[in-house]
Amino acid sequence: MIFAVVGLVLVGVISVLNLAILLVVLRRWRELEASGAGGGGGHSHGFPTTGAISSIRTGDRLPAFSARALDGTVVTERTLLDKETLVGFFSLTCKACVDAVPLFAGHAERLRATGGTTLAIVHGDDSADSELAAMLREVMDIVIAEDSEAELSKRYGAKHYPSHAWYGPDGVVTTAGAGVSALRAQPVAS
Repeated sequence: MIFAVVGLVLVGVISVLNLAILLVVLRRWRELEASGAGGGGGHSHGFPTTGAISSIRTGDRLPAFSARALDGTVVTERTLLDKETLVGFFSLTCKACVDAVPLFAGHAERLRATGGTTLAIVHGDDSADSELAAMLREVMDIVIAEDSEAELSKRYGAKHYPSHAWYGPDGVVTTAGAGVSALRAQPVAS
């Protein structure tokens, strides 16, 4: 009988210790996610695909930039003003980014029908020639490739991939999100 009691006490102690370790790990995971350090180089490459907090906030203004799109045209922030705009941020090292392309396609089609436009920013070495960039060229109005330094994504404030931001005609963020589930939940900005 004594061995059964000792065994139950030991199982209880191990269970409590296991729970404490799990809570510490979960808290640290949330801290890393909130700080944007949950992936290589300060970027969360598709991690996690649900529940990630966007670092782009409602009320943020469209940043000043100038970049060359894959079709050769020069794109600036002025290109995106005076119309609703969906901006998507993608990384070559993000599996969830590939999964998000059909969702962006649906939003792009509806947005285009109301006079809006879409911009995809793909980062990673050789992103211009990537399969992801080719997929996005078929569904988004403007596609910009950037190297692994992700200067344009940083200018926008994107830290998680995939991320998106809806901008109103005045160049101010109306909604933003990170992860595939956040994009599914987003209605077309109006």
